[in-house]
Amino acid sequence: MRRRLFKPRTTHLADGLDVGALAPLVDMMTLLLVFLLRSYSTESAPMPPEGRFELAGTVSEAARESGSVIVLVSQEAVYIDGRRVIAVGYLPPELLVREIYDPLLLMRGKKRIEVHADRTIPWGVLKRVLHTARTAGFEELSLVAANTSSL
Repeated sequence: MRRRLFKPRTTHLADGLDVGALAPLVDMMTLLLVFLLRSYSTESAPMPPEGRFELAGTVSEAARESGSVIVLVSQEAVYIDGRRVIAVGYLPPELLVREIYDPLLLMRGKKRIEVHADRTIPWGVLKRVLHTARTAGFEELSLVAANTSSL
C-alpha cells in the first residue's frame, strides 16, 4: 500500500516552490551581491612611477571616494596627481613645505585630498605633508591604507 507523503492540495496553484521558500534564497543572494560590491573596486591603487611602495595596513572597510586630489608619499619622493614635486630627502624641517603647498593651492577647488603613504615613511614626514595640505585649504583629509582583511 502506498503512503501519501504530501497533503492533498486544496488550491489550484501551479506546482513548484512556495513563495515563502524563496525568501531565504533571495536574502542570501542579496548579501552576496552587497559583499562583492563592497570588496570590488574598478580603480587601481595609485603607484609612484619608480621605486618600491607599500601601503600601511588597516581594518577599515570604508570605500575610497573619487574626485580627490591624490598625494602619494613614497620612500623616494612626494607626488601630486602623478607628478613628482619634491624628493623626500629634500623636505625642509618646517611644517609648511612650499613645493607641496603651491601645487595644492591651485587644486583647492576639489576640497578633498587623499594621502597614500608608504608604510615605512616616518611620522615627521607625513605630518609635514598633512599640515601643508590643511594649510592649502583642503577641508577633508584622508589617509589611505591597504585593508589587511580584504581578499
